[in-house]
Amino acid sequence: MGNAPMRWWAWIPILWMGWSCQSPPPPPSSSSPPPILLRTERPAFSADSAYKWIETQLHFGPRIPGTSAHAACAEWLVAELQRRGARVTQQRGTFRGTPIRNIIAAFGADSMRPRVLLSAHWDSRPWADRDPTQGNAPVPGANDGASGVAVLLEVARHLSQNALPYAVDIIFWDAEDLGREGVEDSYCLGSQYWLAHPEPFPPSSYAWGIHLDMVGGRQAVFPQEAYSREYAPNLLNHIWQVARLLGYERIFIPLSGEPITDDPYYLSSKGGIPMVNIIQRDPMGKGFFPEWHTTRDDISVIDRATLQAVGETLIAFLYSFSPQTLSP
Repeated sequence: MGNAPMRWWAWIPILWMGWSCQSPPPPPSSSSPPPILLRTERPAFSADSAYKWIETQLHFGPRIPGTSAHAACAEWLVAELQRRGARVTQQRGTFRGTPIRNIIAAFGADSMRPRVLLSAHWDSRPWADRDPTQGNAPVPGANDGASGVAVLLEVARHLSQNALPYAVDIIFWDAEDLGREGVEDSYCLGSQYWLAHPEPFPPSSYAWGIHLDMVGGRQAVFPQEAYSREYAPNLLNHIWQVARLLGYERIFIPLSGEPITDDPYYLSSKGGIPMVNIIQRDPMGKGFFPEWHTTRDDISVIDRATLQAVGETLIAFLYSFSPQTLSP
C-alpha cells in the first residue's frame, strides 16, 4: 500500500505487448462458452455529467462524518436520488463510536427478487496521512470516494429513464475511509454497520453486486481484484469481457490484482453477496494512485476518459445481463 514513485503506467504498453503476442485462441468448440453479446439499445453514459457530480461533491468540502459538509452533501445526494425516482432510505446509527449515514436508493419494486447491488463510499478521509507536508489536513476525496458516487449518480439518471427488468439498489456507504493502518476492521464502518442492521433488504436479497472505488483517476488501470476473483469469478470475467468489447481492455487489464479489504470484502465474506470491486490499483503492486490519501486528491486528478470507460462498461453490462441470466 502506498504511492508508486515510478511512472508505473509506462509498463502498460509492455504488458500489453506480452498479451497481444500470445498465440490466438483455438476456434470455439461445441463445449466452449457462448460469446458475450451486448445489447445495442442501451443508454449512453456521459462522463461530463459524472465530472459535474464530482465537482458538486467537492464544493461541499471534505465529507467527514459528523461535520456540516457531510450533512449538506447527504441532503443533496438524497434529493438527487429522489429526483431520479428512487425510494431512498437513510440508514442512521452509530458504529464503534462513529455516526453512520448510509444512503440507499431502490429502483424497481420492493417485491422483486433477486436484486442487484451497486455501491460506492461517499465519505472522505479526515487525515492526509500519505501527504509529505500536510499529514493532518483532510483529503478532498475527488477520486477516492467522489468518483464512484458520481458514476452511480449518472447510472441512476439512466435507471429512471430506462428501467431495467430487475431491481437495482444503489448504496452509498458512509465512514469507509476512517481506518488506521494495522487496526483491524477500522475501515468500511458503514458497510459493517449495514451487515449488522440490514435495511430495507437483507443481504440474501441480492444475486450479486458491483462496487466502484477510485474510478476517475488519470491513466487508471483496473486489475482483477483478488477477493472479487474469489467470491464472484464469473461476474468479474463478464464485466472485463464487456470492457474488452467496448475497447477498454487496456484499462480493465486481465491481470490478477492484490486482495483489498474494502466494502466488497465485508459484503462478500460476511454478507454472502458475490461482489466485484472495480478499483484503481498499480498493476506492479506499488499502491493505488499517486495522490491517494493526500491533499492533492482534488479535481485535477480526474480524467473524463477514465470515468467514461468505467461508466460505459457498467451501463453496457447492466443492460445486457441480469440476475436471471448470469450467475456470480
